[in-house]
Amino acid sequence: MHDYRVTIRGRFIGLTDDQRAELTARLADRDMLLNGFTREGGFAYDAAIGPFSFRYVIAVDDEEGEAEAVELALAAAKARLGEYGHGDLSVSAVDMREVKIRRR
Repeated sequence: MHDYRVTIRGRFIGLTDDQRAELTARLADRDMLLNGFTREGGFAYDAAIGPFSFRYVIAVDDEEGEAEAVELALAAAKARLGEYGHGDLSVSAVDMREVKIRRR
């Protein structure tokens, strides 16, 4: 098993006043600078309640690879979005085995 970092970006659309108020009430916990990559998924948006992002760390078997990591992250993000209207989602994934670390 190895990890992929998966980022999902989208935009809220067609929100009701109640949904917008609910998202605004949670704004302090959704700061884009504070939400990193986690297994639960960092969920971030700003005060405009427009664009949002999810950041997941997804562990998959070597045979399954990136496609499986993307599928799992998309399913998790859609489940968390629930009834919130959103536009098309864009996804990017990075295989953490390919990330090079420069040491000083």
